[in-house]
Amino acid sequence: MTATTQRIAAEVVVRTAREYLRVSKGRNRSTKSTRDQHSDNLAAELDHGPWAWGEPYEDTGSASKYARKIRDDFEQMLADLQSGAFGKPGDVLVLWEISRLARETGRGVALVDACEDGGYLIHITSHERTYNPANYQDRHSLISGINDAEKEARLLSARTLRGLNGAAREGRPQGQLPFGYRRDYEVVDGRPRPVTQYPDPETGPLVKELYERVAGVDSRLPEPMYAIARDWEKRGVTGKNGKAFTPQSLRSMLLRPANAGLRKHNGVLTPEQWEGWTPIVGRELFDQVQRLLADPSRRNYTGEHIQHVLTMTIKCDVCGAGMVVVTRRRKGSRDAVGYQCGARGHVWIPKAETDRVLIGDLEAADLETREPRPVLGVILAYLSAPQRLARLRRPAADRTEAEAAVRAELDGLRAELEVLEAAPRPKTARARLQRTADMEELEQDAAALEAKLARMTAPDPLEGILPTDPGADLVAWWEAAGVQRQRAVAGLLLAPEVLGQVRVMRAPSRTSVPVTERLRWVRAE
Repeated sequence: MTATTQRIAAEVVVRTAREYLRVSKGRNRSTKSTRDQHSDNLAAELDHGPWAWGEPYEDTGSASKYARKIRDDFEQMLADLQSGAFGKPGDVLVLWEISRLARETGRGVALVDACEDGGYLIHITSHERTYNPANYQDRHSLISGINDAEKEARLLSARTLRGLNGAAREGRPQGQLPFGYRRDYEVVDGRPRPVTQYPDPETGPLVKELYERVAGVDSRLPEPMYAIARDWEKRGVTGKNGKAFTPQSLRSMLLRPANAGLRKHNGVLTPEQWEGWTPIVGRELFDQVQRLLADPSRRNYTGEHIQHVLTMTIKCDVCGAGMVVVTRRRKGSRDAVGYQCGARGHVWIPKAETDRVLIGDLEAADLETREPRPVLGVILAYLSAPQRLARLRRPAADRTEAEAAVRAELDGLRAELEVLEAAPRPKTARARLQRTADMEELEQDAAALEAKLARMTAPDPLEGILPTDPGADLVAWWEAAGVQRQRAVAGLLLAPEVLGQVRVMRAPSRTSVPVTERLRWVRAE
């Protein structure tokens, strides 16, 4: 090698290249195409390198604005480009094709701007070209490609929505077959189309069982989803993929309007049921479960493992975690049983004294007569007033004037929305935009009223648990109720909206202080 050749070789700039690999994962797809992209990108280095390969960014999911899943590595890549953490000026962002970047023009332009500001290059392998965003022609080519990708994504969305709306108008089911259902098909326009949907004899009863157990029908206590998932796993119940159900998948199943023969469009639940679509559960049970799932104060308080009334209901004042029962072993003296912070062990408080304050001492005796005379704690003292029991037992079906007004307003909004949807397509673009804006405003108002109505009609969780006779022996009822029902009452009364959330503070010193001085009550404003 001559001196001139050595000098030229030394002057060759080796840039760092970092790939963004993305694949839309769906039916019959896998992440294999990311390996194909990587192979093509490596081959591109022979003509456009040399490159030193840095750590790649990789996502599985759609780049469309309609995608629900957040592309974590895309967000990280954009942040790195904007902060300079991507690399040195002149380094290269390598993409297999422009549509892998973004199918929303605004997001794509932001990334091109970040590359221009940082002095980075963009190589599109399918174009066989490296672009410099600082060059006006290269910038125009990149943004045009992103704009074309957005157009294709919107066109695909419009076609899909048109098909869904057509199926809805004809009363046909659409989308994937939900767990618990079967479908009948017939050939329409040369393609098999679902025409009827009805409960599967084997899996349909399981879906109905799930709703009933979560709602607690027939005077049963509601069950937490983790307990149902564990029970189904023991019974060998699996989903269509052959895997056991998780609490999260059970929750998703409960939220599915199809189980009640309903359809949700643009966030609004249609009020009617569809012909040819037999529901698994009734609308009343479906709505009851939706209210339970939407209630932020919902507590999972049942299960065979429960042994103590106040665990996880009273909280650590340091971190807010629930308190659990812990036994402290002591040499040469009696073991100490108390409530301790379940997260980090920040605080500890004697259990017997705490129970006496919050629940009561049901085995106490009169000092003079030595006869049993229970001492009522905060919870039982609150329930001892007949007027409070009557208020807590308010029936869920109670229809007030305010509720009737909200229902009437909601029906009016739905009627207006139906008129707009059935109206002929406006001729001008401005009119079409205005109609779309009007429909979106109506849908948002309807969603807000549905949420308000759900709060107004929510059944009292204590209904069916509290004694029905105002003159009943409260202590006898409490003892006969069992730990699960006692825990239900304690969890719902010791809430910020009722008596207040109980938080256990740290002891001020090694000196023993009364339990009452370490309990802080947090009430809703």
